[in-house]
Amino acid sequence: MKNTLQMSSGLWSTLAMLVIVMLSLSANLSGNQIAKAASTGETLYSTNCAACHKAGGNIINAKKPVIGSPMLAKKQTFKSYLLKPTGSMPPAPAIASNDADLTALYDYCKTLK
Repeated sequence: MKNTLQMSSGLWSTLAMLVIVMLSLSANLSGNQIAKAASTGETLYSTNCAACHKAGGNIINAKKPVIGSPMLAKKQTFKSYLLKPTGSMPPAPAIASNDADLTALYDYCKTLK
């Protein structure tokens, strides 16, 4: 009987450690997903926007920088603008139609200061 109790205690201890490890991995995965989304937003910005909007500015029209733009008020506003921008900015339908990319770029643009 003593061996059975010891095995049960050892089994419960092992299971408890396994649960702790799984919870830790789950928390890290969420952090990694957030980091990946930020990296994707930065990459999208660098590839598609930075030539004219270096450091969140605007080399074509300095009065309309990305930083503080009213187009960043809501994600839907940002999406609509990417589909039908004004001035000389080309549309970006590939980004606007991909929600993951749209969200990543939108979130990244909002971090620019």
